[in-house]
Amino acid sequence: MDPVTPVKKADGTYAYSNYADTDIANPVNAIDQTYNTWTSRRFVGSVYGDFKITKGLTFRSAYSLDITFAVQNIFYPKYDLSNIPSISEAPAAEKSLVNSVSIGNNTWRNNQWENVLTYQTQFNDIHDLTLIAGTTALENRFDASGGANTNLPSNDPKDAYISNTIDPIASQSAYQYASESSLFSWFGKANYAYDNTYLFSATFRADGSSRFGANNRYGYFPSFSAGWIMSHADFWKIEDINFFKLRASWGQNGNDRIGDYSFTTVVNNGQNYTFGPDEIITNGSVALTSANPDLKWETSTQTDIGIDMEMYEGRINFTTDYYIKKTSDMLYAAPIPLVAGTAAPIQNVATAENRGLELSLLYRNNDHVFTYAIGANISFIHSEVTGLGRGGEPVLSGYVQSANANAAKTDVGHPLASFYGYVTDGIFQTPEEVEAAAFQNAGTAPGDIRFKDLNGDGVIDVNDQTYIGNPTPSFTYGFNADLGWKGFELSLFFTGTQGNDIFDNTVRYDFTYVNRPSSALERWTGPGTSNYEPRVNLSDPNQNARVSDRFVKDGSYMRLKTFQIGYNLPKAWLDKMKFTRFKIYMTAQNLLTFTSYKGLDPEIGNVGGSLEIGIDRGFYPQARTVMGGVSLTF
Repeated sequence: MDPVTPVKKADGTYAYSNYADTDIANPVNAIDQTYNTWTSRRFVGSVYGDFKITKGLTFRSAYSLDITFAVQNIFYPKYDLSNIPSISEAPAAEKSLVNSVSIGNNTWRNNQWENVLTYQTQFNDIHDLTLIAGTTALENRFDASGGANTNLPSNDPKDAYISNTIDPIASQSAYQYASESSLFSWFGKANYAYDNTYLFSATFRADGSSRFGANNRYGYFPSFSAGWIMSHADFWKIEDINFFKLRASWGQNGNDRIGDYSFTTVVNNGQNYTFGPDEIITNGSVALTSANPDLKWETSTQTDIGIDMEMYEGRINFTTDYYIKKTSDMLYAAPIPLVAGTAAPIQNVATAENRGLELSLLYRNNDHVFTYAIGANISFIHSEVTGLGRGGEPVLSGYVQSANANAAKTDVGHPLASFYGYVTDGIFQTPEEVEAAAFQNAGTAPGDIRFKDLNGDGVIDVNDQTYIGNPTPSFTYGFNADLGWKGFELSLFFTGTQGNDIFDNTVRYDFTYVNRPSSALERWTGPGTSNYEPRVNLSDPNQNARVSDRFVKDGSYMRLKTFQIGYNLPKAWLDKMKFTRFKIYMTAQNLLTFTSYKGLDPEIGNVGGSLEIGIDRGFYPQARTVMGGVSLTF
């Protein structure tokens, strides 16, 4: 059979490939054989009451409820893509000889109750004081139940019911579980302004989360800020600058987004084990994840100094901020030795510091027929890990299947989750080059990647790994423009990053038969044919797929995030049609992307955890959408 397999056979049925490997199958057939429906109903409501106790003193109590009921129905029919059905020679991934059905009922319930007491007063016409105190209670609960069955007599999705089976009733399976979390907070805030020129604010929060044990359930987070509107002072004489504000702030906030019950031992049933001399399989229960009763809040402390400025009666607006953000007790499931026998517990593992400078500029002109507002912003970022807690061991993350290793390392003095691996040095062209280089592997041959011997010991091993990339950009930026002329409107918004790297983990090199990138067509086939794309060898004796800078790509990009063009009908036309507004418009999202990255989407971000940054695992790219519409106002 040709390595290029058609989607369908000559008779119109789906085809399979002799080169299919493990879970790789005909994707069109896989879609066609999946009947998966999700139906949800959501109710959102709130009620509140405002009470005026006395002059300047008010009380508000508000309760909100958000409930979602969702049902998922899944049916997998039986099928066989074999060319000879009598012997069913198709690989396991291309046939299902027994159909199955399942149903799941899910309920999310979120309750929130807030109580706020506010006191406002002004005296001597220059003193403004606001005092706020209150509580917030938040409760979240998730319930799930469902069941499944197999071997239905009908292969029609319309007959896909759990009870519709020819197997005994014992073949049915069922499940039910629930999870819940809650948050209770006390807070107080004071705002004071003197002569609308000197501004002061102080806040204090006490947050208690059910995700932490009794040892460290509450976190305490203060903040302070001050501002000076210099343009309101008597000495201000700069007429072209009509507003100038200098401000500074310091504050803390907490993070408890770690899932539920990490502080305690959760016992899971349905864990089989052998018992007795006859090794009888027995159903048991066991804790699958280690508990950490000393878990505590992850805390971010940020100091900020900024300037807000307005010039020429609002034509120009400028803002700048310099900040230092220190994050301590970072929450992460750091790997533990396999001999522990459980999954890694959440721990407070590290401290990190981010320093940055943010600049924003806006210029507008509304005095002519052609109006416009043009703005730009840029943010410079420097990230560095400053501590690794009690153990002091670097934290590995970003597991890569092809290499059976991690691609990222978090260590003191380096950016968070930096890429860590081997450094490549071209391709071996001749046996003599292999012989003269540091020893890599007994199977190393011409056409394999030469890795650098960084420590000079003549052997390529883990001691030759180093930092090979940074997923955090040097700076991010944005640009927007709003233009108008005689009823026509044009709006553009660009966004982008510069200086960040992406680890390309989109290809499973550990699979024997799998699609490879087009660069494989330029692979080494003999001396001088390639110095960057290695030979193709299914066993990969040199471990060319190991974590190295071969897979680290420049992730910088600029994207036209939003584009909108519209036309407003003239007033004379509106009067005739009895409309106050009639606008025709077209909007596009993610219309253009400028990048050197060859993957589906350079906007990787953080996927799968706080230390899973910039690793492209072939996730679904952001869609490019275009839509048009009409906006009417009577």
